Amino acid sequence: MISQFPDRRPLAAVLAGLIFSLSFNQMVQAQPVKLGGLPSLTGNWSSLGINSVCMMELARDDLNEYLKQHGSTKRIQLTIRDTQLQPELAVQQYRALVAQGVVSVIGPQSSAEVAALVDPVKKSGVPIISQGSTASSLALAGDRIYRMVPNDRHEAEALRALLRQHGVKTLVPAWRDDAGNRGLHDSLRSQFTLEGGVMFAGVKYSTDDQQDFTPVADALNRQLGEALAASGGDSSKVGIYIAAFDEVVRLINAATEYPLLKTVRWYGSDGVANSEALRNDAVAAQYAVDVGYPNPNLGPPTIARDQWQPLVDRCLAKTGISPDAYSLAAYDATMVAGLNASYNKSAPRLSRHDILAETAKHYFGATGWTRLDEAGDRVDGDFDFWALRPTSNGQPEWKVVCHYNSLTKMMEGQECER
Repeated sequence: MISQFPDRRPLAAVLAGLIFSLSFNQMVQAQPVKLGGLPSLTGNWSSLGINSVCMMELARDDLNEYLKQHGSTKRIQLTIRDTQLQPELAVQQYRALVAQGVVSVIGPQSSAEVAALVDPVKKSGVPIISQGSTASSLALAGDRIYRMVPNDRHEAEALRALLRQHGVKTLVPAWRDDAGNRGLHDSLRSQFTLEGGVMFAGVKYSTDDQQDFTPVADALNRQLGEALAASGGDSSKVGIYIAAFDEVVRLINAATEYPLLKTVRWYGSDGVANSEALRNDAVAAQYAVDVGYPNPNLGPPTIARDQWQPLVDRCLAKTGISPDAYSLAAYDATMVAGLNASYNKSAPRLSRHDILAETAKHYFGATGWTRLDEAGDRVDGDFDFWALRPTSNGQPEWKVVCHYNSLTKMMEGQECER
């Protein structure tokens, strides 16, 4: 499935509108185009990693079919390397991909990994296109790092709109101390307090996967008591904010020992939306249902439904995990990287790095228009709020409970109401 414009023009029309042309007719023999992928498949946030690989493979197959139909002998080859969401391993795997001759890398998916790759990318010149990194601290022009998703300021804006809708005036936060989750916390704090909200100091916890979360839950409990006292005991005006990955399961299990923590609404982040680890833990999943716990995640635009719905259906059937827009961003990142690599190397005045930005500017795919800003980040995007909700079979399932429209700046959906 090659992506199309909303008016149903095929991708050929998209490319014809660019100031660069493909050199299909100049090929005389098969020529591999090597792309790399750096998902987390066996570590934290593996739900996104697994579906990202599915989307990358679909994009590879769709693009190769397109190239074949248009007489090109170029073929996309995809090499995947697991990062386990570990920055040091991501650097190691990136270097291995570069040594294999890849021209672009899709991923990695976390900001901590992307931050670790700033210098290696600068040294090698092989660009990366992340489908999940959001830290605004990484919004740097000319670094050969692209991100197919908006940075954390946009997610904070969406969450702030929901908090406003719910009448929440005070937040007690906890966040994983990595670049992405730290950025989400900082952006939300900035926007929330600017509008008169109160955010307590909260709890910053380490990235150690073996840590005991009892001290974190204890600190949250103590600060929540202070927040409720300051709010006159009105629990409807107080919330808990968690910026995390799959380790939130252990945090929630620790929280069950503190009844006060369950008396207010919880709010989350993109790293937990659609987490299979949370859904599959009976105690933590039910707790998430009880405290609401909506998690904002980039939402696929309605205008691109014809593009993303078939992809979602195919990957859901293959992985059993419902793909979100970050997964779809991996599809678009692969398409943009593959198209970029198919351009004539002799395009005047611009390096192939520059052409990648131009390709993204004119591409309409599974996540809609993929226009990037001067720092190489997605210009804008809507957000869906995902939450675990009970089902007839007794096991909670992830569902979209409300939607943030970035154009109207409004919340949409029944559960967005207070």
